[in-house]
Amino acid sequence: MKSPIWTPPSQRQGRLSGQIMAASLVAIVPYIHIGIVNKIFWVPNKPPVNRTHCQCDCFDTVFKGSYERLGKTSYKHIYFNATFEMLVIWVMTLGCIIFSYEAFKRLYNLYHTGILRWRMLALFILDIYPNYYSFWMFVNYTNDGFYKQFLHQLFFTVTELFSTWNVFRLCSKDCDVDSVSALGIISMSLIHILLGGVDQFFAQLILWRDQPFQRFRNLGFILPDILHVVITIQLLAKERRTKWTRALTPTEYKTLAGVVTFGFLIGKFVF
Repeated sequence: MKSPIWTPPSQRQGRLSGQIMAASLVAIVPYIHIGIVNKIFWVPNKPPVNRTHCQCDCFDTVFKGSYERLGKTSYKHIYFNATFEMLVIWVMTLGCIIFSYEAFKRLYNLYHTGILRWRMLALFILDIYPNYYSFWMFVNYTNDGFYKQFLHQLFFTVTELFSTWNVFRLCSKDCDVDSVSALGIISMSLIHILLGGVDQFFAQLILWRDQPFQRFRNLGFILPDILHVVITIQLLAKERRTKWTRALTPTEYKTLAGVVTFGFLIGKFVF
């Protein structure tokens, strides 16, 4: 009979700290979004709900079993109907929670073991907002039955996730800064910048039109994309021990131009 593998107390403590940190970050992001950004800054003038007299007649009460029946039900902190759309929202939410928790836990472990690449961590932190925005958009589209922008958002989500995955991998110093990963990050960011430039970014950030929250939202998109390009090129130049202007080879420039052009055309005219 094999004896259990002994784990040093410091290692066990590091794992526990990573788990607590990951769970805390996953829990606090929605509060920052709804409890602070929305409630305090975006729509601070919305009146509170009258919990005593409010009623809802679009709640099917299935999850309440026989305790309530369809009709004008009293106040609940959360309502959800027994529909396929609710299942989709639940699966999306659960998947995002699991992946986010595991990602934050791994990043802490990289820090704890001293192999965290700080520049990539900075980019990963910048990736939180656009990825969380994508998740929330899909929740809203599904919840409202509004699918007009679904495919358009799907393009940005898939390309953003591809870039984020490469950033996440490169957070570890054990992973080499290879050409494929670097070009993946740079190309996706350039595609987003170009698509945004011919869409909302120009009107809202250059001409300064529309609502303030829309301008801040787009700043949250375009600034990370710019930094992804700059920091990734700098890191690649550092790894190759050359100037940042020579970080990419002529072949890589051609590949980058082809991928960006193809992605821009697909994003603009297909999605």
